[in-house]
Amino acid sequence: MPLPPAIAKELDAALAALEGVDPASAGPRWGAMHKAMLKAKFDPQALMRIVGARDLDAMRRAVGQAKGEVVEEPAGTAGAEAGGSAAGSDVPLEVMQDALRMFRKRVKLSQLDADSRLGHGPMSGTGQHRIQSMVPPRDYPAAVWEALVRAGKLRREGDGFLSIVEQPGGAQW
Repeated sequence: MPLPPAIAKELDAALAALEGVDPASAGPRWGAMHKAMLKAKFDPQALMRIVGARDLDAMRRAVGQAKGEVVEEPAGTAGAEAGGSAAGSDVPLEVMQDALRMFRKRVKLSQLDADSRLGHGPMSGTGQHRIQSMVPPRDYPAAVWEALVRAGKLRREGDGFLSIVEQPGGAQW
């Protein structure tokens, strides 16, 4: 079924607005793009992966697909989307180290926040539940987190959660 012209126009406008803004302040534009794609009856799960990763190239392909255009996949992405094995192989070491440092800091801060709540703690007798994993921050693209999983620094815990793999001897990298 062809896409109504009003929705196609809305998709084009949302994509143009998304392309013309600084990535750091593009959050509301991604939300508008998400709503427009849902109106176009695009697959919600695939859409969430694209919006969650803030992948502008994938969004361009998705808009073309929603409008009924023939869209060619770039070389090397078929395996990346299927198993996640090809994505992130070109992630620089410095970026991976910064992302891992941020992840460790966020887990530590989440644990400190949980420890400071009333009702559980060292004196309350209810026992402490340690925070072991969390959803990775969106400050880095999904390819960086996948590269860290492949490097053995993080481990998948299910439902999008990752945990830190303790290195023997306290080795950081």
